[in-house]
Amino acid sequence: MKFAAIITSIAIALFGFAGGGGSSSGGGGGGGGGSSSSHSSSHSSSHSSSSSSSSSDDDWVAVILTFGITFLVIMLCMKTGKSLNLKDYNSTAEEKEIHRQAEEIFKSYQADWSDFNTASIKKYTTEHYNEHASLMLELLKNLHRANKVSKLKVKKVYLLDPVNENTGIPTPIHVAYSFAGLDEVITDDGKKLYSQYVPSAVETWTFVYDGKNIKLAGIAQPTESAPHLVKSLATFADKNNLFYSPDWGRYALPSRGLIFGGASMSIADINNHVIGKMGDLLIQLYTYAEYPGRAANSYYIVGQINVPKDYLGVIVKSRKFKSGKKPEKSYDKFEMEWNEFNDRYEVYASSRDALPAFELLNPKFMEFLYDKNPSYNLEVVDNVIYIYAPISTVTEKDYEDMLEVLKKAFDELKM
Repeated sequence: MKFAAIITSIAIALFGFAGGGGSSSGGGGGGGGGSSSSHSSSHSSSHSSSSSSSSSDDDWVAVILTFGITFLVIMLCMKTGKSLNLKDYNSTAEEKEIHRQAEEIFKSYQADWSDFNTASIKKYTTEHYNEHASLMLELLKNLHRANKVSKLKVKKVYLLDPVNENTGIPTPIHVAYSFAGLDEVITDDGKKLYSQYVPSAVETWTFVYDGKNIKLAGIAQPTESAPHLVKSLATFADKNNLFYSPDWGRYALPSRGLIFGGASMSIADINNHVIGKMGDLLIQLYTYAEYPGRAANSYYIVGQINVPKDYLGVIVKSRKFKSGKKPEKSYDKFEMEWNEFNDRYEVYASSRDALPAFELLNPKFMEFLYDKNPSYNLEVVDNVIYIYAPISTVTEKDYEDMLEVLKKAFDELKM
């Protein structure tokens, strides 16, 4: 499967707000993990392995259904212009109550996401979705930024599944929202990394329904094209107790680094996202495109882990990696004692981080990196360790290898 096919989004002028995981019209917009109802392993001891597997299969079906319905919403929106022209089930008492709850949850989630109110989010989400959303909010905190949604206007709520005495209790049920609002990504010190008022947006949310109340189980974005739904990556996430999202968005795009520095939050994109914990620390794996659909050499597979200490910068660059960007001027170049390693890699570090660079590149780890993959690059910047490599295809094996190297790098970096 060509990597460009995996990450290329459906190019329509609809936006992803909090909880959405992506946008085609611009920058931040997104959290909540795209379709977090996709594969996500239970982190709770109350779930057995067999129940987790069954839940994963059900979640995957839910994602496919949600994407299909979202795609229908989008096509109808494009065809009819201002009117979505959807069938909205809103005649029975149950359907009216679901409408009420769905609009209330939509508004609450935008506000709670903006304010990092995880306690409130837990009340109206499934256990899986709550765990996924909590991880993504933790990621935002680690990046010292917030995804703020304001001036929200819900234009229309569409219940896409009939609920009455004849149909029984459908679950999952799907609700489409037509809405507008201001979407911003703001740093802790008040700097706006992205800000745009979006007059017309659409999302489809998936809920579970017990006959009385609904709970949010997933959100589908317009940018989740079918090739994003890579089931093998979802299986990989399950196997490693991680969470998978087909589409992720840009609000978590790093602001520094050899491949990230200078990337535009309105252009670059992150997809095929896996998130979870390594001990107490946040870990991520994803595919990244600096210029989606344009230059083949702008596609990467990335693994990263957030660490509790800030670094000015360390780079271990494969000589195979060709990039127009150069290390920051404050970096010094270092030669290692192993000549074969120097033939394959270039090592740079800020003067302050020279010691951590050599602690990381001890003989054992250098040998591991040398034997693993000559295309891998390693970078430590701010409070994140990155491993990345240019790719044209992506498979579950790529993610497995990346996770192995990331764990090894974390183990070797003395903190």
